[in-house]
Amino acid sequence: MNILHINNTDLIGGRFNGFSMQQSTDKFNNVEMAVWKKISNSSFVHRIPPDNSLLRFLELNTMRIFGRIGFDSLTGTGGLVLPTCDYFKRADVLHLHLIHNFANLSILSLPKLSRLKPVVWTIHDPWAMTGGCEHSFDCDRWLTGCEPRCPYPRHWSIFQHYMPYLNWRIKKKVYERSDLTLVVASKWMRDRVERSPLLRHLPCYQIPFGIDLNVFKPKSKTDCRKKLGIALDHKVIAFRDVGLKSVDRLKGTSWLMEALKIYEPQVPTTLLIFEDGKGFKILSPKYTVLTTGWINGDDLAVALSAADIFLMPSIQEAFGLMAVESMACSTPVIVFDGTALPDVIKSPLGGISVPAKDSVALAEAIKRLLDDDELRQKLSKQAQQIAEHEYSFPLYIQRHINLYEEVIERHNSRGRVRIK
Repeated sequence: MNILHINNTDLIGGRFNGFSMQQSTDKFNNVEMAVWKKISNSSFVHRIPPDNSLLRFLELNTMRIFGRIGFDSLTGTGGLVLPTCDYFKRADVLHLHLIHNFANLSILSLPKLSRLKPVVWTIHDPWAMTGGCEHSFDCDRWLTGCEPRCPYPRHWSIFQHYMPYLNWRIKKKVYERSDLTLVVASKWMRDRVERSPLLRHLPCYQIPFGIDLNVFKPKSKTDCRKKLGIALDHKVIAFRDVGLKSVDRLKGTSWLMEALKIYEPQVPTTLLIFEDGKGFKILSPKYTVLTTGWINGDDLAVALSAADIFLMPSIQEAFGLMAVESMACSTPVIVFDGTALPDVIKSPLGGISVPAKDSVALAEAIKRLLDDDELRQKLSKQAQQIAEHEYSFPLYIQRHINLYEEVIERHNSRGRVRIK
């Protein structure tokens, strides 16, 4: 079975954009990728269009021009070039991922591509069912056509408040003419697909993302804290921070900050912050503030294992991979309601969910878990079991193999699909 993944890039997000599937050579004959931005040195990853080509130069400038107007993922030429490529010809299945981050693949090409090959599309965020936004917040106009005026335009453009209305209708026409099989990682996303006037007519499968349980597994808290320079008698609160201002609309950082101000530690407590963390320095000396910078793999597993709890109070989240990685390291998670996260952590089994944007409730949940060692240990064990049972990478691969076999059989049984 030959699989061709199509995404904006390869290494960034490689655990869920198809790049990591190249490790499963015993399951597939061939796994390749077509991307706009190639970072790895893998010979199985191809740039589309090729580097230094006139087409690539023209496409880059065309996308910039149309982006200023507000057209969303309509101008990319990748869909025209793909059928001429040898790696496309040998593929049994096309698997689309984030085709809108830097749109080298126009959605206008989907009818033709899905006629030529079985097409699976993992819906990583709600963009596919909106007029252009990746997260709709409190707006429900995606259910009725994104009628003017859009309150949350995705990018700045001349007609930013009005183009979503047109883009939504273009998507509707395209999807009606396309033979697509959708994949979502969470029940929250599946519910949105089933409500979407654009996508609900298409078959949709729920396949949670998988992680490497040989990397993300419980490690000695004592050893991990010594490695990180954390006092052994401290309680440790871990969370990710990529800036208090830049992602506050998505990641709930301001409510997290407020909760940490409200919470009064009864014992010495360390804030273990992944990535930026500069804005939280003001909480010292109430807490010992330790920042790790960007980490991944073994280093992230060590940090998660060192923590007593992991906070992920996102207000827009379609899955939440770090929550799963935390559970696999036997560290319970606290999340906000209203996203995919409560179901992903199987709240209240793998952690606690509290009302969104409620800093008081978040502070109370922190206190509850840090003060109650017995409860925290119970959730830690349950969290690890959930990760092992639901989110292993081999299970993620096998679920996709089953799906690929099904879509290939369905595509072949239909023969040549006629474009309406």
